[in-house]
Amino acid sequence: MNPRGTSVRPMPMPTYRREVRRFLTLVMALAIALGIAAPAGAVVNGSSSTPGTFGFLVALLDTQRLSTMSVFQSQFCGGSLTTPTTVVTAAHCVVNQKDGTRDLPTSLVVALGRSLKDPAIRTVAVTAITVHPSYSTSTGENDVAVLTLAAPQTDIQTIAPLKNSDTSGLDASGTKVMVAGWGSINAFGNTFPDTFRTGELILLPVGTCGQGQNYSLNGVTFLAYQPGEANSASMLCAIGINANGQIVDSCKGDSGGPLVAGEGLDTRLVGLVSWGLNCATRHPGVYTKLSAMTDFLNSSGALGAPAPPTISVTALNQRVRVTFTSSTQGASFTTFTAAVTATPTQQCVAAPIAASASASCDITGLVNGQQYAISATGTSGAGPSATSTALNVTPIAVPDAGRIKTAVVDGRKLQVRVTNSVSETPLLATRIACLPTTGGPGRSAKIVQGAATIKRLAPGDYSCSVTARNEFGTSSGPQQIIRITA
Repeated sequence: MNPRGTSVRPMPMPTYRREVRRFLTLVMALAIALGIAAPAGAVVNGSSSTPGTFGFLVALLDTQRLSTMSVFQSQFCGGSLTTPTTVVTAAHCVVNQKDGTRDLPTSLVVALGRSLKDPAIRTVAVTAITVHPSYSTSTGENDVAVLTLAAPQTDIQTIAPLKNSDTSGLDASGTKVMVAGWGSINAFGNTFPDTFRTGELILLPVGTCGQGQNYSLNGVTFLAYQPGEANSASMLCAIGINANGQIVDSCKGDSGGPLVAGEGLDTRLVGLVSWGLNCATRHPGVYTKLSAMTDFLNSSGALGAPAPPTISVTALNQRVRVTFTSSTQGASFTTFTAAVTATPTQQCVAAPIAASASASCDITGLVNGQQYAISATGTSGAGPSATSTALNVTPIAVPDAGRIKTAVVDGRKLQVRVTNSVSETPLLATRIACLPTTGGPGRSAKIVQGAATIKRLAPGDYSCSVTARNEFGTSSGPQQIIRITA
């Protein structure tokens, strides 16, 4: 590798990594003959992996080499299964560092299993390779790619990448992280394990990752990357020291593999092995910062479908009103769609209303007394969400309540005019009702000759609608958000 600070950026080269393993058997045989023991540890100076952990870790295999050599000799990079059909890896694993050409999907396969020498290890074909459109071979910026698998791996553990909307701080300075891979287990980068290894690291401050500020950890001072060498906006710097005082670091063959933070259900993929100045030296390893890659991962399907909206259903006269609320998992939906599960052409579409994450629409043309199953999806910048669990509802002959035509705010007084409520049986009551969007008690007023006035409204936003009641029940019209400022 080039020394830190040169005009030529040190870059991991996947071609070299593919070549080095070809001679591994010979190297190990020579070491044994000379009486040299293979180094212990993992990654470099890490630990042996535990069965059942890092189930999402995959190995990238060169198909040309695999046609004549073993899986062990064909592995050149790592990756992480983020959905049953997508693997997130480093862009430099699939882009030629000399001329920028991209590998064809047929040039590699993905292997799933702990040991590369396991005769039962599973291999899966790749049908597409999507490289970050702004990946730079000269700077290493945006070093991420997504592989699409030929068949979904539904029985394999997946891991969710950390999103830019996450506030957990899992990629903040000082966070303990884990790295895993089949890369070299010595600093020379020429001895490889058949079973993946792990290492415990710590994320270093942004000042060490591109701002020239050295960092001391357990009495060892690590040398910072200078401006122009690393970019903390899109890269993470990490290093570790084990109980024996040895430096723990990822190395050749680990590229594209996972950097993981959190525990249990909160475990997230925060980074990808990207590059470094040699291995296990006083220069920290550099990782792709995945929270900075959310838009790309969204567009390439690596984050999976967003969680569906939450819905409630109200039985009306020959129709069903569906009310949507965005899920709590961060999707910002621009539209909602509800449909009758058995006949999806019977549907309605709504957009979130101002000052609220909710929306509603009516599925019409239904038969009173007949039960319908209603489900919904939301659409965001990441595409359509998963489909919500269906809710059963039976239309009944309650009134069609009508809607607000005009609304005039006069201080703390609201004056509205409404359309007529329609009912097959006599109406027992029609009112205008306003509820605070932040929760709490609301206020209402009787509608007389198509108009009503609500007084003494406290300042704030209100969700207002017409309500109508007959012998079958009460219904509400479409909501309108009204702001009281006085």
